[in-house]
Amino acid sequence: MAASQIPSHLHDEEAVTPYTMHVSSRYLDLTHQKLQLTRLPRELDLPDSHRWAQGTPKSVLEPLLDFWLEGYDWRKAELAKPLKSNPETKTEMETLRVHFVHKRFARANAVPLLLCHTWPSSFIEVQCLIEALTEPVGGLGEAEEQVQAFHVVAPSISGFGFSDASSREGFGLAETPAVFDKVMGRLGYGGGYVASGTECICRALAFNHPTRCLAVHTSNPSFPAPSFKRSRIAYLKYRVTKLTKAKIPMLSFGYTPSEISTPRSAQTSGTIKDALQLQRPLGPTLHHLYSLRPQTLAFSLGDSPMGLLAALLDVLHTREVVHDPLASRPISPFLSPVELEMQEVRAIQAVNANSHETSTSTHGLESVDEESDWLPGPEAALRWLRCAHLDSESLQNAYSSVRLGISTFYAQTSCTKDSEAGTPPPLMWGSSSWDIAWVKRHQRPGTLPGLEAPDLLVPDRREYFGGLSKGGRIGTSGSRERDCSEG
Repeated sequence: MAASQIPSHLHDEEAVTPYTMHVSSRYLDLTHQKLQLTRLPRELDLPDSHRWAQGTPKSVLEPLLDFWLEGYDWRKAELAKPLKSNPETKTEMETLRVHFVHKRFARANAVPLLLCHTWPSSFIEVQCLIEALTEPVGGLGEAEEQVQAFHVVAPSISGFGFSDASSREGFGLAETPAVFDKVMGRLGYGGGYVASGTECICRALAFNHPTRCLAVHTSNPSFPAPSFKRSRIAYLKYRVTKLTKAKIPMLSFGYTPSEISTPRSAQTSGTIKDALQLQRPLGPTLHHLYSLRPQTLAFSLGDSPMGLLAALLDVLHTREVVHDPLASRPISPFLSPVELEMQEVRAIQAVNANSHETSTSTHGLESVDEESDWLPGPEAALRWLRCAHLDSESLQNAYSSVRLGISTFYAQTSCTKDSEAGTPPPLMWGSSSWDIAWVKRHQRPGTLPGLEAPDLLVPDRREYFGGLSKGGRIGTSGSRERDCSEG
């Protein structure tokens, strides 16, 4: 869908209407038949520490197949919370019907929050967060009215879940934020809102709609290294931090010693380095590979629910969650990085102490969330992924003055024994392209934080956006309210 497909103005007949999730029994019967006909491949007898080295293992997939055939009931899933507790709606934009969840907070002073998903996720990922964001409960010594609440809108990208797929080539990071922004306008939030979720869509929102997208929060972002040509100040700060190894608080600029130290994998021989690379989860790599030939992949993934599940699990799998009382703390560029480093070391030691236990932390992803990719077919989502990869390069080199908050979740993967080998790029690399206003580092894994760490993600959003609201940097919802029947 080209940008011209999105109407430049709204009409009364372009209503927001209630939507009830329901899949035809004929389609469910066909899916069940395909599951019964599944042919599982043979695999090598590998030790547990290497069972993910060649992709999704049969020992993980086979129990899920049995569960789908014998224990899973889609009709119950349609009626179960949290799906039914959050009102679903649709609105039409010319030829496309856009599906989204919209839930308002009882008080009018809530902040409008747009939750953005990406591939291979869907609106299901944010379902468990909506009630906590719209109906907050005060913590110790904190009154309920002091807790930041939100009016939440969670749309589905075109071709994902229950949103119509575009029939035109080129629907990517320019068109998706435009649709989301139009949805917010139709719901009465045209005066301004905040966005949270995948960095690429939120970044496009911040660039294309900076007067309405007032602040952004994202999780586990990855930034390119600062260059002198793109941002001289960010580049010089990074070089100074490299020289001091981030051990001088006033010269750390938000970096930590572990981010600055050279990963061991870079010091190893080519053979060992290649072996380590093969053992890591290929999330970013698979994102790129899947985007290269979306139509070819659609023939196999669109015809096999287990094939689609195997592909998604290979992208998403992480270790089981490790609980640590010192797991997180807010970070400011002006706080001492040494104190943070001590907590990081303790948390990493706790993770390594459990390194012999590997598992898949999907928290139900094998059921409802995978179905949201299976039902419409994966081809439109894969086409969108291709466009998003092509569009993202032009966004990386520009600077956005919209404030950014970041939550990171330490992901000790099921095949990475060397914690330094899996160290992500420094967060403050993002200062060359964002106004980074808030950072919190968590020592718990979370490939999909909305599913794996909601107890950390919700307070982070409250703290970051609440601080901006109290400081007058973003406004609460003072716009008109639509009728409840419209979602």
